[in-house]
Amino acid sequence: MVSNTLNRIFRSEVVSRVPPRDLRSRLFVASAGSFLDRQEICERVASEFGINTEELENSLYADLPSQRCLMAPTQTVPATELALRTNLMLIQGLLARARSVEIQLSGQSSAVVRHAKRKGLICVVTNGAEGKAILSLSGPYSLFRCTLLYGRVLGELVPVLAWCNDFKLSADIVLGEKSLELKVRSGDPIFPSEPPKPFDSKLEEQFCRGMLRATKHWDVIREPEPISVAGTLIFPDFALQHRADSARRWLLEIVGYWTPDYLRKKLERLREAKIPNLLLCVSDKLNCAEQDLPVEALVIRFTRRLDPKEVLRIIGR
Repeated sequence: MVSNTLNRIFRSEVVSRVPPRDLRSRLFVASAGSFLDRQEICERVASEFGINTEELENSLYADLPSQRCLMAPTQTVPATELALRTNLMLIQGLLARARSVEIQLSGQSSAVVRHAKRKGLICVVTNGAEGKAILSLSGPYSLFRCTLLYGRVLGELVPVLAWCNDFKLSADIVLGEKSLELKVRSGDPIFPSEPPKPFDSKLEEQFCRGMLRATKHWDVIREPEPISVAGTLIFPDFALQHRADSARRWLLEIVGYWTPDYLRKKLERLREAKIPNLLLCVSDKLNCAEQDLPVEALVIRFTRRLDPKEVLRIIGR
């Protein structure tokens, strides 16, 4: 994460000849049951470690984060990169005090949505104007307990946005007694994350590579445009487009390894969508009953891996 990267560049160290924990432990033992005053106990313990009382006082809590000494950078950081990283950390710090966050985005929107759900963020995805996805997230200050972990994970979403074609983030922020609005949009100077991974799982990656080896007549499109259904969005895993006949197009969804609640909601949305030319590839481990599956979909069952030849047998070569 960006903050970890900065920690590697700008390191802090414990400046103490004696481990602070050893000093605290020895002082605690020396003071237990003793009638000596604090100064005398400190002098005795300092003498045991070969230091004076002033050094003991300075070293006693030197391992606490607020007491560590900032060291010189271990590598040269360009001024522009430092500014971008600083901007990003400022935004992440503000989002840790958010009540709610709304993100309108297009292009790589599925990568952002997947990241949010994979990290356990509380979010709702709806269909906005001009084909944009709207991601509404709960902020740490809307939860029963304002957790530092949730705020940190929410902040991790920001550098992923830099890979979208277009985005606009609006957040309701609480600073002391004030309620403020934070706005970030495409083109704002923030440091990006690593490029989003092209696949969610090894299963998807194996299928895509196998499909490209098995046929020269079909294009395999990863993450085609989302489909609107009942006010929300479905993000198909793949679109299969025939190179010589664009009318021959299939959407392919791999239903692999999911929680029961997620699977139930996913199948409900697919049934409501009534998508034509839908290939639904279902793992045998899920034990999905036929009545749970969309009647319009052609179902391919698989055990460990999805065989591209079976897909080609159904859609034609």
